[in-house]
Amino acid sequence: MTNQWIEMRDGTKVYSVRYTPKTKPIGRVHIIHGLAEHCLRYERFAQYLLSQGYVVTLHDQRGHGKTAVENGNVYGYLGDSASFDQLVDDVFEVNQFYQLQYPALPVVLIGHSMGSFVARRYIQLYGSTVSKVVLLGTGSNSELMAHAAIALAMYRENTLPKEQPDEFLNGLVFGNYSKQFPGEGEFAWLSRNVESVMEYQADEACGFVPTAQMFRVLLEGLNSLEAPEFLSNIPNELPILLLSGTDDLVGDRAKGVWKVAKQFDKANQQQVTVVLYEGGRHEMLQETNYKHVYTTIVEWMKRHEPTR
Repeated sequence: MTNQWIEMRDGTKVYSVRYTPKTKPIGRVHIIHGLAEHCLRYERFAQYLLSQGYVVTLHDQRGHGKTAVENGNVYGYLGDSASFDQLVDDVFEVNQFYQLQYPALPVVLIGHSMGSFVARRYIQLYGSTVSKVVLLGTGSNSELMAHAAIALAMYRENTLPKEQPDEFLNGLVFGNYSKQFPGEGEFAWLSRNVESVMEYQADEACGFVPTAQMFRVLLEGLNSLEAPEFLSNIPNELPILLLSGTDDLVGDRAKGVWKVAKQFDKANQQQVTVVLYEGGRHEMLQETNYKHVYTTIVEWMKRHEPTR
C-alpha cells in the first residue's frame, strides 16, 4: 500500500492510498467510501481486487479520515466552502492524478452509500472517464421531503457553530434505523456481521455525528441526482451495477434501489444490473457473506468489456 497526498485546485489536501498488483494490471478500481467512515475500512476488499489483477485507489473524502485531520477540520465538517459537486470534483482530480500513472487502464468506479451518491453525480459530469460503475448501498428520496429537509438543514447550519455536530438532524436521519433491529445495538443496521460492527464502533474515525453543513450538502446532492436533465448526461452504454441487501434501510429495503434502476432505464441506460442479497443490510462489503459479494462484483466487472 502506498500513501499519497493529492492537492485539490482549492488547496485542500486529500489523503489517498494505492494498491498495486505484482503482475500486469488489467484495470484500475477507485473506491469512494460512505458517510462517517474512511477509506482504510476497505483494506480487505482492496486486497481481494488486488489478487484479481486490479490496481486499487481510494481517498478520504472531505470531512473524513486523514483528509479532515490534515486540513484542520473536525470529522463531519467539509470546510468553509463546500458543495456536493466539490466532493465529486475531488474524485475527478484524484482519478486524473492516477490516470497519469496508468493511462492505458480502464477505470471502474465503486461507491458505497454516500460514496454511491457521489459516484452517481460523477457519471453525470464525467461519465466518459470511467468504463463501468458499481453502486453499493444506494437509495432514492422523496423530492418534497428533500426540499423540506434541505431548508431545515440550512436553518440549523445558520444557527449552530459551524463545526458543532448536529445531534438533532442526526436523530432525524438515522434515529429510526437502530429501532428496526431491536436489541442489536445502535449500528446493527450496518450489517449482520457483529465483528465488523464492533470494529466500526471502536474506530474513532467512524460513526461520528455530522455537522448541519454536511447534512445540507448531502441532501442537496441527493436532490440533484434524480433530475432527468442530469441523468441524460450519463453515457448510455456505461455498465452500471446496483448491489444492495434487502434489509438495507438506506435503500428502503430495496424499494429505493429499484427506483434508481427505473430512473436509469428512463434515461435510456442500456446496461443496468441489479443484484439484491436477501437479508443483507447496508454494508454488503462487510456482511457475513462478504466473500460471495466480492466474487459477484468482480465477475460482473470482468463480464463487461471496457467502453473506453
